[in-house]
Amino acid sequence: MLLRAIGHILSCKDATRLLSQAQDRPLSSFRRWRLTLHLMTCDACTRFERQLEFLREALRRYRT
Repeated sequence: MLLRAIGHILSCKDATRLLSQAQDRPLSSFRRWRLTLHLMTCDACTRFERQLEFLREALRRYRT
């Protein structure tokens, strides 16, 4: 409860938004830390992160 009160717990919606933003620009240290904490406990968002990485690599290979 304390962590949520000080804003350290992310929802899946916020986590996926940050993962998408991280594809375009670096996240602040605090946001990266919050995202890492979320990914340590959420399998669904971890899978979403892997899917983004897969798509990014596929696009990179397609362009060359």
